[in-house]
Amino acid sequence: METYMLDVHKQYTPGEAMEKALRYAFAVWIRIGRYVQDGRFNIDNNLMEQAIRPITLGRKNYLFCGNNEGAENNAIFYTFVACCREADIEPYKWMKEVLSRSLPDMTEEELTKMLPSNFK
Repeated sequence: METYMLDVHKQYTPGEAMEKALRYAFAVWIRIGRYVQDGRFNIDNNLMEQAIRPITLGRKNYLFCGNNEGAENNAIFYTFVACCREADIEPYKWMKEVLSRSLPDMTEEELTKMLPSNFK
C-alpha cells in the first residue's frame, strides 16, 4: 500500500486534494502500521466520541446559561450526571435520593458517601 501511495503521489501537484490526503496518510503511516500489526488497537475512537458527545453538546448550551453562576451550576449538574453514568447509577434516582436528604446538616464524610462513585 505504501509503495502504491508513493507512486500515485507523484501524479498530483502540491495543493491538490488528493496530494493533501496522501501527505496526511504518510504523516500517520506509523500509526496505521501499528493498527494493522496489533489487533488490540482500534481503527477509530467512536466509543469515546459517543461517551463525550453529551458533554460536547452541553458545552454549546453553556453559552445560554444567563451568567457565570448559571454556567457553573450547569457544569456541576452535568458532572454529577456523567459520574452517575460512569458508576452505573440512574441519575434521576440518585438526584432524587440525594435531594430528599438534609444536605446542609450532613458532615463532610456523610456528603462524600452521597457522591455517585460511593453511592449504593
